[in-house]
Amino acid sequence: MRLIVDANIVFSGILNTNSKIGDLLINSKPYFTFIAPGFLRTEIRNHYPRLVKIQG
Repeated sequence: MRLIVDANIVFSGILNTNSKIGDLLINSKPYFTFIAPGFLRTEIRNHYPRLVKIQG
């Protein structure tokens, strides 16, 4: 099955890996094919310093 995820979902999973969204993104790879917009890597790259700061 394919799941389409946007930047907000990915950021949520990155910031809280123990959440349901984080668990889904991390542990469901064998069951789902994740599809994301082409600009997602750019978004993560642009916000990476802030994500690291928030994550601790």
